[in-house]
Amino acid sequence: MTEFVKNVSNNYQTNQDGTVGGDPSGWIAGIDIGGTKTLMLLSSQQAGNEVHERILPTLASDQPDEFFRWLFAELETFCREVGCSLDQLKGVGLGFPGVVLQEEGILRSAPAFQWPEQDIRPLIAKYYSGNIMLDNDVNMAAMGEYDQGAAQGHQHCVMVTVGTGIGAALILNGQLYSGQNGAAGEIGHFIAGDEGLYTGYVADADSFGVFEQVTSGTGITEQARRYFAAGKGSSLSLIMSLAGGEAEQIEARHVFKAAESGDLAALEILELPMRYMARGLANITALLNPSIIVIGGGVAASNPSYYLNEVRTRLQRYTVLPTLLAVAELGNKAGAIGALAAIKSSLTRT
Repeated sequence: MTEFVKNVSNNYQTNQDGTVGGDPSGWIAGIDIGGTKTLMLLSSQQAGNEVHERILPTLASDQPDEFFRWLFAELETFCREVGCSLDQLKGVGLGFPGVVLQEEGILRSAPAFQWPEQDIRPLIAKYYSGNIMLDNDVNMAAMGEYDQGAAQGHQHCVMVTVGTGIGAALILNGQLYSGQNGAAGEIGHFIAGDEGLYTGYVADADSFGVFEQVTSGTGITEQARRYFAAGKGSSLSLIMSLAGGEAEQIEARHVFKAAESGDLAALEILELPMRYMARGLANITALLNPSIIVIGGGVAASNPSYYLNEVRTRLQRYTVLPTLLAVAELGNKAGAIGALAAIKSSLTRT
């Protein structure tokens, strides 16, 4: 696994082989930091791997020092509640919604955290002196599914998250692959076909990020609203009924629910997103030959059986390579579970 572990009390250096040694017993923490909510997990390996959970609103701050002061104060409070202390933690895994540059310790492309591009590890060291693992939230979620979820037992797997945006994480030969600067898996940047020129999804099908604009929950929502605002769909459509009769209230989940019931407007709206997603997964399959692709995120979770079946049917048109498709099993806990798994793995390596 690509390690993001840095001992913040030792000039941020890992061992020569890229690992961090240490006693794997005792307490560890896994934290999934979202734009609005933060999930903390504490695990005691001395007590049969018991896990305690705490969820709280994420502090909105454009000052990273203020954010980490808040984060580790909350973690210290959590530790006291379960009977340990911050100093007793052997390690902490942190998942962020953005790209983490491994060598520089910089968080980038994180809309919820408009921080200066600086090494955040010295800031963390002010509040916690143990082992730290920093990674992208999708990578952490993939680690969670690999450790305890749908990807257990698969040495070659890809996790794709379909929500407000599109993301992916790659586990190859049982190791997390992050690429040159931590940005591997940014499939929202895939090049899409020319259909976008004719459907109103995007102004220019050659523009940056068309795949995400078409296949994400945001893209599906916007297209559905345009569809009805332009008078293409009937006011009797199930989509409109689910949205309370207001086009501006339509969400992607309404479209999927209606499509499952055979609503013609929903089927028309979803044709291009489903086709693009299947093509994207076919390209991933051709390049990486994973044994499983795990689909997570709010869009897939809103109607998992329908979404998976539609994508699977189309995927079979584009590839003959055998690849399982599965829905993520851990839900919104995947990132924190993966952060626990990642820091635990780093501490047990010698």
